[in-house]
Amino acid sequence: MAIVTSKFRVSAASGFASTFATDNIYMILGRPQPWDNSLSTNFSSQASGTVSDSNPPNPVDNYSNEYAVWRDAMAAVKLNNTDVKLATVRNNWQYGTRYDMYRHNITSADATETGKFDLSDTNFIVYDTSTGCVYKCLYNGRNATATTGTVSTVKPSTTGTAPQKTADGYIWKYLYTITAADADFVTANYIPVNNNTSISSVNGIDVILVTSGGSGYTGTPGLTIYGDGTSATAVAITSAGTVSRIDVTNAGSGYTWAKVVFTGGGSPTTANAIAIMSPAGGHGSNLLAETMAHNIMIAGTVSGYEQNDFPVNQDFRTVAVIKNPLVFNSSVANTVTGAGTLYTTQTGRILRTLTMTSGATTAPANDIVITGSGSQATGLFVFQSSGTVRLEYIQPVNSDVPSNISDLRIDTTGSRKLYQFTSNETITGASYSQVSNSSTGVTGTLPEIHPYTGQMLYLDYRQPVTRSAGQNEKINIVINF
Repeated sequence: MAIVTSKFRVSAASGFASTFATDNIYMILGRPQPWDNSLSTNFSSQASGTVSDSNPPNPVDNYSNEYAVWRDAMAAVKLNNTDVKLATVRNNWQYGTRYDMYRHNITSADATETGKFDLSDTNFIVYDTSTGCVYKCLYNGRNATATTGTVSTVKPSTTGTAPQKTADGYIWKYLYTITAADADFVTANYIPVNNNTSISSVNGIDVILVTSGGSGYTGTPGLTIYGDGTSATAVAITSAGTVSRIDVTNAGSGYTWAKVVFTGGGSPTTANAIAIMSPAGGHGSNLLAETMAHNIMIAGTVSGYEQNDFPVNQDFRTVAVIKNPLVFNSSVANTVTGAGTLYTTQTGRILRTLTMTSGATTAPANDIVITGSGSQATGLFVFQSSGTVRLEYIQPVNSDVPSNISDLRIDTTGSRKLYQFTSNETITGASYSQVSNSSTGVTGTLPEIHPYTGQMLYLDYRQPVTRSAGQNEKINIVINF
């Protein structure tokens, strides 16, 4: 039987994060129209109940979903290496909470104090919301009689390299501090991890856990630590004839195994204890591995119009991450899979655009169906910037029920594709009627990113989010490895 280790997961996450510095990775916003729009793919089989804006479908990893995202895409913003960090699960320090302690030997037969079988699933990494400090719980009061430890009642406060023992018996190791610069990466469920190696300590023995307190001790027993490291020392503390705890007086260094032996103290039934082995290099020497930071946190920002590429006063419902899309090329088919020019600009428009005549500066209502009087083309209006004559639109299709795609939208005797708008035709919709420019109606403003190119790495379906001209969207994406 084989396993994939948490370090492999951290390594994979780190490798993916590094691509943001070498590849062109974009976040795409799309789906301005409601989830139950009749012209569009709504993925009714992918939802729990009836698809609606309050009950969006669940994304599925197939080309049907990918193609629909492109058809409904509005614009993209480039994600840089400063927009991504590795993250760990957020566990706030809270009075009266029982925190798991780090152990090197957690298994299904020897679970944590909260019943977890894997350190990755525990709450031993703790975040102090008042200071931004992140700590690792080394000891939680567990002993032979308190096998599930105790609750934490004293908040850790150290920022030094040495572990801190608080008055409630807990022992904490300071790891790093989350600063204001990292605020965009803090969410309700995750916190970023900073690889601050200056707080590392040697791989000595910081905790010795009493597994059996013995009985009949009439004096304090001696305690010897054997192992492959050096210099670790500790003293036993007795109470009512038993060993209640062990205080480490010198952590020593270099241990990967250790044996704790009690001697003397009368003629007792001898106690037993196990030394907890720190990670190679010591606690704090490899923060990404020690915090199980196998999650990628992306903090994308869309500010207002973004070079006039992003619609405002409009909704979005899909968020996608695309790697290495290509520059739009009107001379090739939509489904380009071969050679092309990589798109590298910070933002990119994906919407199709009609340039209207000079007086057509009043926009239609959002999401209305627009129709070309001569071309018979149909689409959904998305955005027209105030005072301009650029009418931006999409042409969705109900691809999950192709039989519901109206033949009136398809050139059944010619191209066998959807009808396309033309220059110098009247564009009509609900309470709207204007004419496209006679020479630049369909060529005046072209998309910048070619649809269906690059690799779609991430896809999220959401309830509608409305953008306004004066706001910045901070969009957090978490990818688990």
